[in-house]
Amino acid sequence: MWPFGKKKPKEYAPTPEQLQVQAFAADFEAEEITLVAVSGREGVGSKKEDGEALHTITLPLTAWMDEEDGVVHEEPAVLTALADDRLLGYLSVRLPGNFIIKAKVRPARDGGKFQLVGMPEPGMDPELKAILDRQVKPVTFEAEGFATFTLSRAAGWFQTEIDWLDGTVLLTFDAKQDHGRCAKAARAAAENLAQYDASARALAVERLLTRVQEKAEDTSVDAEAFGEALGLDSVQVDENGGIALWYTNDLLWDSSVCVVCADGRAKEATIEE
Repeated sequence: MWPFGKKKPKEYAPTPEQLQVQAFAADFEAEEITLVAVSGREGVGSKKEDGEALHTITLPLTAWMDEEDGVVHEEPAVLTALADDRLLGYLSVRLPGNFIIKAKVRPARDGGKFQLVGMPEPGMDPELKAILDRQVKPVTFEAEGFATFTLSRAAGWFQTEIDWLDGTVLLTFDAKQDHGRCAKAARAAAENLAQYDASARALAVERLLTRVQEKAEDTSVDAEAFGEALGLDSVQVDENGGIALWYTNDLLWDSSVCVVCADGRAKEATIEE
């Protein structure tokens, strides 16, 4: 009980921002270290859930070290922090992908993450630089007599471009699958693309016209208009000979049309958001 005549101090409830900061910081050690690290290829990302006051930013790391002990750990980790809109814009520039950064951080109690507590700056270390050089070096696969495929690390596939009509089409296969078998399927797809494309367009119009009219909110769109709006963008093959044709469509600006083919014919058509 407060003494008579004394005014009780005013109590303030923590703000949502303060509560978010407290909960976030609880996962990390109090001790700070100077981190030097290789950032991942994707660069910084962010998310902000409904009701949250601040963005959670994340930067994948592919290798890192505590500057004090100089021991390089070539293993995945994440650099993370809370940020308002202004700080988010700043960190989006200062935390690029494929870069060596240096910053004050707090390690996570259970490992694998670091809380950013100081402004990042460019860093340098010979061993980390060698890791970064390997990370950005192009990886290719030569399909003899056909094409050279280049690995897209971000997508996780090998890709090449082939001529089609008045432009080019991207030809891809999953990097985890058998390269030789995928290259064989890719060659077959390229040689028979006109046949696959005609079958795919016909099935897309047959199966998807009503949905396209609904999404475009225009029932006057007919089969001819829908078919003409389909633009072949990429062809994906797999080691078992499966082929998927991906189309852009001016009537579906936020979606793509995917048609799966097998045995020379289109089998399934879907709208992918």
